[in-house]
Parts: sequence; structure tokens; C-alpha cells
Amino acid sequence: MADDVIDTTIWDCEPEVAVVLPCYNEADIIEKVVREFHVELNGKVPFEIVVCEDGSTDGTKDVLRRLSKEIPLKAVLGYERKGYAGGLKNGLKHVRAKYVLFVDADGQHSARDFWKLYWLRKKYDVVSGWRVKRADSFYRRVMSGSFQSLARFMFGLPKFRDITAPFKLVRVEVSRLIAEECKYMKESFWTEFTIRASLSKFNLVEKPVGHKERLGNSSTRVYKPWKIPKIVMAQFAGLLKLWKELNLK
Repeated sequence: MADDVIDTTIWDCEPEVAVVLPCYNEADIIEKVVREFHVELNGKVPFEIVVCEDGSTDGTKDVLRRLSKEIPLKAVLGYERKGYAGGLKNGLKHVRAKYVLFVDADGQHSARDFWKLYWLRKKYDVVSGWRVKRADSFYRRVMSGSFQSLARFMFGLPKFRDITAPFKLVRVEVSRLIAEECKYMKESFWTEFTIRASLSKFNLVEKPVGHKERLGNSSTRVYKPWKIPKIVMAQFAGLLKLWKELNLK
């Protein structure tokens, strides 16, 4: 079934920034997140909000339909799961802005931190929000730290502090180019994105940002303890495939 696209944006000028929110089963929190970014950016910078909804089954679509009548936004409503990367890539097709702020729709990032990234946009291709004090569970922090160390070693990356960070401001042409290349890491899209961007010689920088506990019911939807062994194996396999591809070029 084809996606539905809701577009209630009205333009006085071309948007400078698109806030792109990948979203799956976030009916309890998506309105709060969208409103927060709308309030923070409204009247300060030309912007658009693009929600990449990925086949939710919990009423998220209904929330977005109602919200679009109050707040100008674009919502790409999916009826079949594409996965995080697939939904994000699809949403990027509807972006008109010069820059894209990627942020997960779980409420862990503050809209106020957008400005920390925004003022660096002309100096760097990718400005990434480094989560100084991650609010995730202990086992998830350990898993992420070990995985990042392995990725840095395998690909000879600079000393990035947070290569899995989902809070990024990227030039739109760079975001589309790199996102389309990402295909191996289902559970860690931003790791592959960062590796590809770095090895493609794009200019990356990290900026410290805050990190909050998840506001919705998505806290253990992916990283449930009993799923960790399978996720770890899948991520390691993805790293190996990516390493093989990049070393054969």
C-alpha cells in the first residue's frame, strides 16, 4: 500500500532547516515532541517539520492527522514497515530545506539544543550531538560503548565520542547521499552513516548536548534484554559487511 502524505505547510520563503523525525508507535509522545520543536524554532528561523511515520499500529497516524490541522507539518504515513532507515530515507524525499536536523521522536533530545548545532552549520557538513550523559539503561550504555570502540578500531575513525548519536544537523545534499548508501546496520543506522560520512571526507564535528530519559513507551521496544545477543550479532555482521565493501573500493 502506498504511503499517505499530509502536507499543511505554507511557505513565505524557502525553509532553512527541516526537522526530520523518524517515528514508529509514538502515539503517546509524538505530539509533545513536534510541539516542542515548533515552539522553539517558530519565528526564529524558516523551518519545516517532516515526520517519517513507519507503519505504526498504536494510533500515531491519527495523532499526526489531528496535529497537522493545528501545526504546519509534513507527515509521511506508512502502511508497511520499512524499518528506521527506510522510513528516514522516504521522509528525506519530502524535504525542501537547506539543512536537516535529524532527531528521534522519543523525546530524549531537547529542542533548545538545536541552536548548539545550528551555529556550526556553515563550517561543517555534519554537526553531531554528542550525548555527554546518556540517560539510557546501564546495559545499553555498555553495549553502545563497546560497539563504538570496535567500529572506531575497524575503520580507523577519528576520536568521535558518540558515533551512534541520532541528533544531527546535516546539509541536505550530504544527508541524501550518505543515507542512500546505508544498508547494512538495521539497529545502528547512525553508526553506518557516521562511518560513511567520515571515510567520504565530509567535514564532521561533535557538539555536547543533553540527553533525557525516554518520554514514551518505546524505551525497551528494540533493546529488550533478551534481544541483545541477536542485536549484537546483527550489528557485528553489519560492520563486517561495511568493512568489506569499503576496503574493496
